[in-house]
Amino acid sequence: MFAKIFTQILDSSLAEDYQTRHVFEDLLKLCDINGVVDITPEAIHRRTNVPLELIKRGIAELEKPDARSRNPENAGARIVRLDDHRDWGWLIVNYAHYRAIASEEQRREKTLLRVQRHREKSKHGVTPGNASNAMQREMQMQKNNTDKASAPTKASKLSARQKEYADRFETALGNQWTNDAGKWIKRIKSAPGKCERVIAEVESAAIEKRINATPAQFAEQIWKEFAP
Repeated sequence: MFAKIFTQILDSSLAEDYQTRHVFEDLLKLCDINGVVDITPEAIHRRTNVPLELIKRGIAELEKPDARSRNPENAGARIVRLDDHRDWGWLIVNYAHYRAIASEEQRREKTLLRVQRHREKSKHGVTPGNASNAMQREMQMQKNNTDKASAPTKASKLSARQKEYADRFETALGNQWTNDAGKWIKRIKSAPGKCERVIAEVESAAIEKRINATPAQFAEQIWKEFAP
């Protein structure tokens, strides 16, 4: 277990007796999550190597009422016995109160760190969303480069006239040619005459600014409208 020791303990009435304060701090380290120290003074001595007589004296002082304590609960006593029939085992009176304060401080510290990290990432233009988008763009670019690299192989099987049509489609469709190259190469091979009419219409529409959709969508529309 661990315990957060608040510096205000050095400004409390407990600070007047440093040996008792040390015993109290050791009890904070040895208690469970509920502030219970269910062990004997002898066990505390073995765990801390503090002389047994100092531990017993410190415990006796901590059990006493303290009118100067910040916490009036139990008349200011820092610890109370768990059972009346035994002389060992204690509950740290205000442990839950200070544990809640510590938890809230830790929550605020974690929130502050998250905000600082977010601002730092935003400052450099890197957020989880941006990083994801950048990765997707990189993957798409790699795919495009692969497709472009494979396009000349397909085009090399075309006749000179068919290569001319393919080059015109690539120019007209721009970046969209990467995704549609295979489809249009196949059409150029099977229906070169129809492809010639389609690309001519696409080029004319581009000059006259009649393309409301993307060039690829417009070309596909014209392909469907023209007779074989």
